[in-house]
Amino acid sequence: MNDSDAPSNLSSDPLKSIIAANQGSDPALRLRKYAAMRQTPFSFMRGACQLFYASLPQVETLSGAPPAWLCGDLHVENFGTFKGDNRLTYFDVTDFDESALGPLTLDLVRFLASIRVGSDEWGVSPDDTDALVQRSLVAYSTELSLGKPSWIERESARGTVKRLFAQVAGRSRTELLGRYTTRKGKRRRLLIDGQHTLAVTAEERAGIEHMMDSIADAARDREYFRVVDVAHRIAGIGSIAFPRYIVLVEGRGSPDRNVLLDVKRAHASAIATLRAHGQPTWSDEADRVVSVQRHSSVVAPAFLFSAEWNGSSYCSREMQPQEDRVRLHEWARQPKKIGEAIVLMASVAAWLHLRGGGWRGSAPIEQLSAFGRETSWRDALVQLARDAAERTERQYAEFCKAYDDGYFSEQTATG
Repeated sequence: MNDSDAPSNLSSDPLKSIIAANQGSDPALRLRKYAAMRQTPFSFMRGACQLFYASLPQVETLSGAPPAWLCGDLHVENFGTFKGDNRLTYFDVTDFDESALGPLTLDLVRFLASIRVGSDEWGVSPDDTDALVQRSLVAYSTELSLGKPSWIERESARGTVKRLFAQVAGRSRTELLGRYTTRKGKRRRLLIDGQHTLAVTAEERAGIEHMMDSIADAARDREYFRVVDVAHRIAGIGSIAFPRYIVLVEGRGSPDRNVLLDVKRAHASAIATLRAHGQPTWSDEADRVVSVQRHSSVVAPAFLFSAEWNGSSYCSREMQPQEDRVRLHEWARQPKKIGEAIVLMASVAAWLHLRGGGWRGSAPIEQLSAFGRETSWRDALVQLARDAAERTERQYAEFCKAYDDGYFSEQTATG
């Protein structure tokens, strides 16, 4: 590897890179995040997106591909079912926090590496993993070459994804409210359990009410977004340490027509910061996330808005239970089911890139389609994904040793 191929200096010390990526976060929640990252190599990969991109080499395969609107954190658990603003349910990419304009192979290398990093946890053999990576790449390339984005909805879903649709269809809004709130007469309050939710301060509640006022103005429905209760939400891995709230709003009336919103602070994209150039100008980070998600998703999630408070921007959307995402470890040692789901995700990734074709700096659909028909880049990308997965495993081992030795507790106490 020559100097021009060397990864970013941010990857030279993975531990310091992780500390830097979480600076300014709540110390107690930061320790929760590190504990979650300690669980498995895949959970570590999910929590260290910035380190992943900083560690990639500067090579033509990752810089010379056509620019597209990227998810930015395209791993196999960032797909799931959700209700759109048309109240129908879809299967699509669900997380756009790291979205950016960049070479489409940056999404692909993370997606393929995530298959390798997670395969041992899922009980998929090395040979089956190799075959699955190849099948996924073919599925992506085929759909990209067609130049026409499609989508997955309840009627067209099959297998494991069809079960996710059935799960959503069988759950009422009242049932969802019942899981996260307590009811006394006609009044609901959010459950504070210390695991999934924490109490907020009066200042935080005032900030949420300010943001809901701005969202209500955008939606032209002030009563619907009137705040009933607020709590910190602890979910995912990458965003655990940063401000995220569950907001109970009036909806169409208390108690059973209240609505739960997920409100999360937006941050700068790791891809935009480390790997991509020539980004469009956005009013703030939440504007980027919401705009890209609205344009790239088959249908925007319900209540997808951006708002600003205290110098930071936030994204809101209807709250989605964690189990509505694909959880491949639940199908451990069932390679057929896992393979079926992952190959479908690869197709969904191609559709996502095609939907952004020609928009705000993306290559036009014709160019994306032509790239999908090419084969010269595929073997190099497969090798880059293998290298990235092996590097992630090494970084995880280093992280585990430091974590078990108390390094991150000490850094949190002093930082």
